[in-house]
Amino acid sequence: MMKDPYRELVERHKQPLEKVQATVETDGQPLTRPVKNQEEKKRHYPLLTCLLVFFIASPFLAMFLFKEEKPAINQVVTEQPDVAEDEAAQDAQ
Repeated sequence: MMKDPYRELVERHKQPLEKVQATVETDGQPLTRPVKNQEEKKRHYPLLTCLLVFFIASPFLAMFLFKEEKPAINQVVTEQPDVAEDEAAQDAQ
């Protein structure tokens, strides 16, 4: 099996790690996280918002606008055709 040439280079240049005892300070202040600028706010797109609302509401609007007005039938009429003809004939006389 062949030896890796990069491993040999690493072994030659290897140095032991040293622990840092003191905290690192710059200009007398400890290191802190960078603060986000207030200018980096989320962008709003009003046209996309309007289109989204329109596409969500369009099925409901279509149902409301194209709903047919049906007459309310409260009475169920059941007559025999023979009886109806007899009554019509009597009314005609």
